[in-house]
Amino acid sequence: MAIKKWFVLFVFLILAQSVAQAGELITTVFNVIESNRTERLLVLSGSDGRIYRTHKSEANLKYFKSFLGQVVKITFAENSKELLISKIERPLASEVDPTVMDLNHFRYNQLREFAPTDLQSVEEVEDLFKGMLNDGDRRRSQCFKRAHMWAFDMWSKMGISSQKVFIFYTQRYIQLEDFEWWFHVAPMVVVKGEEYVLDGTFFTKPITVKAWKDHFIKSEKITCPVAANYDEYTKNQWTRLCFLMKVPMYFFSPLNIEERDLKNVPRNHWVLEELQDARRAFKGYEETYEGLDTGKPTTTF
Repeated sequence: MAIKKWFVLFVFLILAQSVAQAGELITTVFNVIESNRTERLLVLSGSDGRIYRTHKSEANLKYFKSFLGQVVKITFAENSKELLISKIERPLASEVDPTVMDLNHFRYNQLREFAPTDLQSVEEVEDLFKGMLNDGDRRRSQCFKRAHMWAFDMWSKMGISSQKVFIFYTQRYIQLEDFEWWFHVAPMVVVKGEEYVLDGTFFTKPITVKAWKDHFIKSEKITCPVAANYDEYTKNQWTRLCFLMKVPMYFFSPLNIEERDLKNVPRNHWVLEELQDARRAFKGYEETYEGLDTGKPTTTF
């Protein structure tokens, strides 16, 4: 009798755990690919950037691809760190308010207003820093690609909207120092109004913007003004040594800033081809970020 009671309790706990891990999500299906490592289809969700999985089959692939670009309601359960889809359907009109629900962060949305998450403690930022994927080998990657994946991970895994801070070196500084770089970039978060930079390749903890600037300009006395736009940097190559620029997490490289400021090309969304390229900054990216594969070779600059 005792064994029977224990078994019933065990089953109840397993079922309770399954219910606790189940969920529903209204989102946009942005990409569907076949995994090369498992018997799964990988479904990229537009509203949160997470990868949801389902059984791989030709019929399933055709079915899920029929939802590409569509607003859907996904029922899922978390199992062994996988988000497994049990049902996908089109939601009722009453369940979707496009003026309130931001369902596709992989497309520009003129209604989307970016605001960085204001975290509550430095300890929270330190925990973020410790969890950042980093192989420690800056020779195998470029700073803007590392920064892009760190920012994407914070958003897709933890719901944290971060910024990026660029330091741009002018021709005057590059010539004086015989310097090889013309810019560096890292993610930046806000803690009760104060900004902290997360640069896992060069530092062992989050640091203030000033400390980050001092390190990369090799001086506490040199000031780097915060440029209002890209034009301010390009037109002052001999009057200043450096400039800082702060942009939302979606900006991949200096080219995006230039396009925004000089060509009026807006950027408030992720670009899948950039993420596919940026993931190469880390060892094991084929497995870790398999769901960000477009199926096509990409090289971005």
